[in-house]
Amino acid sequence: MGRLVLNRRVGEQVRLTLRRGASVDALLDQLEDEGVWITVAEVEGGRARLIIDAADELLVLRDELVERYEQSD
Repeated sequence: MGRLVLNRRVGEQVRLTLRRGASVDALLDQLEDEGVWITVAEVEGGRARLIIDAADELLVLRDELVERYEQSD
């Protein structure tokens, strides 16, 4: 399971998608066993610090990186 810690402002997003080359079966097994955990660690000045614990087969992207990831195909 991987961990990402990031800050988000109101209206900003995070996208979880299947990582390229990842096994759907492995992802489903890990989701069934562990799920995805999102923890709000801190809120200050209109920003929330999020901790996302998710299966290694999931790719977690800040919204501003989604387009760059999709263009790298």
